[in-house]
Amino acid sequence: MTGTTITAQPGTPFIEVVREFDAPPSLLFRASTDPELVAQWLGPREVEIRILEHDARPGGRYRYVHADREGEYYFNGVFHTVVPDETIVRTFEFEGWPGNVSLESSTFEGLEGGRTRMCTRSVFPTVEARDSMVESGMEHGIRDSMDRLAALVGPARGQVVVDISLSLDGYVTGPDANEQQGLGVGGDDLHLWAMSERANERDKEVLDASYTRSGAVIMGRRLFDIVDGPNGWNDEVGYGAERDQSDAPPVFVLTHSVPENVRLSRRFTFVTDGLESALEQAHAAAGGKDVMIMGGGETCGAFLDAGLVDELVLHVAPVVLGGGTRLFTAGTHLRLDRVGSVSTPAAEHLTYRVRRTS
Repeated sequence: MTGTTITAQPGTPFIEVVREFDAPPSLLFRASTDPELVAQWLGPREVEIRILEHDARPGGRYRYVHADREGEYYFNGVFHTVVPDETIVRTFEFEGWPGNVSLESSTFEGLEGGRTRMCTRSVFPTVEARDSMVESGMEHGIRDSMDRLAALVGPARGQVVVDISLSLDGYVTGPDANEQQGLGVGGDDLHLWAMSERANERDKEVLDASYTRSGAVIMGRRLFDIVDGPNGWNDEVGYGAERDQSDAPPVFVLTHSVPENVRLSRRFTFVTDGLESALEQAHAAAGGKDVMIMGGGETCGAFLDAGLVDELVLHVAPVVLGGGTRLFTAGTHLRLDRVGSVSTPAAEHLTYRVRRTS
């Protein structure tokens, strides 16, 4: 099990959440009972949490508030059973819906290799109350919370970020892209914001921030063939545009077969067994920093469609290409929260939190 499983059987008043963590039960228990740690993972990423009370012992109470741009939301409950490293049973009530109290039971099951399976079962007073909670968007908050908890207690891992430039009409290359003309007809205009002769200070700040957070990079084979070609990357131009490449992050290339000849062999690792393998290897190499999916469009789209992306960063250039390679294809469905924007003459730099749905 690699993610969070949420089960809400129709016609029943139950919700069950299961997640496995790369940490022992004692650490999961502490993260669930220490208010300073709880504040670091409980709730969606886009909201602020303030712990008002948290007395994790039988009969003890807890209360906290989530705040966003639309208002404040208060929650409270009472701890009934607290068995260190094994079980927590407590009530849960949203104060905006008084009287609808659920009973939550969390268990911490030790697994081989020092891992833990945490299972939380919530019992609601009625099926209707359970269904209303599901319809409120609680799944997004649960998944974000579990991902944040995994990052808090497990091996240090950064975010997975798709970072790509595209045109106003949604193309990441122009028409007729090939190894000699990697970005197609007119496609070079997509990246003028990253080039010194066109970039202003804000563009440079965006580029530097992206480079600084990058611990490892993933790209597809088509893009690799371009950057490793005779007109591709060199010691002065590569990942992060025009900068010294001596400390550039490692690059993992998704491919069906390893090429026989590689011009820039020291920079690349080839992955032939799929997206998740590439992501695991990139995380291992990133040292806790972010993993950047830089392209091409098909590779970025595959990671987005697979629900493996935390953040989507788009650099929208003021150009209409009329054709080429699209980032989003028919069938792509994403729910996004905008968390940042920078406007310059060369591009609109937009950052979105991806709401994971699976």
